[in-house]
Amino acid sequence: MKKFLSAAVSAFMFLCMLAVPACSASDRKVEIPPENTEKVTIPEAGCTIDFPVKKPYEYQMDLVLDTEAQTVGGHVVIEFYNDSTDPWNELCLRDYPSLFDKADVYASKEKSGGGITEINNVKDSRGGSLEVERDQDDVSVIWLKLKKPLKPGSVMKLTYDFVTKIPNNADRFGLANNIYNVTNFYPILAEYVDGKWSHAKYFVVGECFYSEISNYKVRLTVPDDYKVASSGERVLSSPKDGKLTYKFEAACVRDFVFCASKSFANEQRNCDGVIVNLFYNKENPPEKDMSTVSDVAFASAENSLKAFGEAFGKYPYKELDIVITPNAAGGMEYPNLVLIADYVCHSNIKMYEDFDQLDAVLCHEIAHQWFMGIVGSNSGIEPWLDESLASYAEIVYYEYLGGEKEKNHKYGLSKNEHSITKNWNDKDKLDAAFSEFADDMSYTRLIYSEGKAVLYQMEEILGREKFHGIIRGYVKRNAFKNASTKDFLKALYDCAGNDNEELNEMVGKVFRTKI
Repeated sequence: MKKFLSAAVSAFMFLCMLAVPACSASDRKVEIPPENTEKVTIPEAGCTIDFPVKKPYEYQMDLVLDTEAQTVGGHVVIEFYNDSTDPWNELCLRDYPSLFDKADVYASKEKSGGGITEINNVKDSRGGSLEVERDQDDVSVIWLKLKKPLKPGSVMKLTYDFVTKIPNNADRFGLANNIYNVTNFYPILAEYVDGKWSHAKYFVVGECFYSEISNYKVRLTVPDDYKVASSGERVLSSPKDGKLTYKFEAACVRDFVFCASKSFANEQRNCDGVIVNLFYNKENPPEKDMSTVSDVAFASAENSLKAFGEAFGKYPYKELDIVITPNAAGGMEYPNLVLIADYVCHSNIKMYEDFDQLDAVLCHEIAHQWFMGIVGSNSGIEPWLDESLASYAEIVYYEYLGGEKEKNHKYGLSKNEHSITKNWNDKDKLDAAFSEFADDMSYTRLIYSEGKAVLYQMEEILGREKFHGIIRGYVKRNAFKNASTKDFLKALYDCAGNDNEELNEMVGKVFRTKI
């Protein structure tokens, strides 16, 4: 491992981009603007979502995918600042791949071939090496004791080398069917909230990651017969000595992920001004004739971008990648990239019409570009803020399509047929943490199905145009930040007022959060 890592780092001596400056950054500070306290207004349909003025964190990564060793690793520089009011005496990183060292991550009877991430050469730009300390209760939690506190507003660079094993796993992180799904694969800086570092437990169902908006500059070296899908935009690739080095830039995203395969076919279309790339395994495709699958996928992407752009604000990025891949979850969302399970890409996997489950899964995952991507949240603590909103976005999508599709997919959601205020179990709260649910089924029922119904009934109470406008206000105000239930309710009541008795009754019954 060390030999591979050393070779990976020394091979790219372009590291002027990645180098830590010799001068100390201890006195360099950023100006942190005060929180916006203006009243939320209802933006126009199809409004733009502007990137933040405040400088994001920045990750610079020089990576190698070693397909012989089945590893990914390289050199990472993170430039960030203390945006809290507390001095930071330690840092917390999340290292999710190390969880795959255990056999029970996916309730598997055998180890999947994962391992503990090797992290070396950890340095603080202000001077000194740092020791890596793994949390005794959770190997995905890394503690770094700072030799010099990072004061509020002060800037530092953290550098490290790492290498992690990619498991044999047909899901969001792993190798299956000749496709590498390489997600949540590098140690990422955790979020500091309310005086402490957040490190909620990893869970398999839904989304459980929590990170800061950052700019990413990435070099990724792969075998020269591999194609790569990723977050951000590819700016250059050049083959040399049997290797291909891609350069990627991803602005204002919460993570960087990629998928790679020598079996990839790649199709590209312009969908509502966004370059959409579709990747699938040409050697073992989900359907023998992929033309219909491609047409459905691109149509779903274009309709999703139009529907959500109108209802929530225009998609602010230039590209979106769709990867059809082995994925037990059905679909999974990442910045500028969504994973779609190959098993939903069959004409016989349907409820009403051919390929309608591909359509449904894809629109849900694209909705996460707004709810997880543009507006982040602590999805381990308040999972409804991304999963319930993305599930409700399915209704927005089918309302946009209209006709039989709208009728079919809205069946049973009307307040007249399924009254939340009358039938809601008082013990259930939509803003509950994942850890509060008895099992995965209870979590899925409440966060996906019931959460979707709650939001749809808010739409019925307030009217479609007004409710979409309220969500646009919520998105605009919290774009490229992490929001909470309180932020959502504040946007709701700032726009809707507090004199709607039906709305008040529902909110009081469904949420424990008060404003």
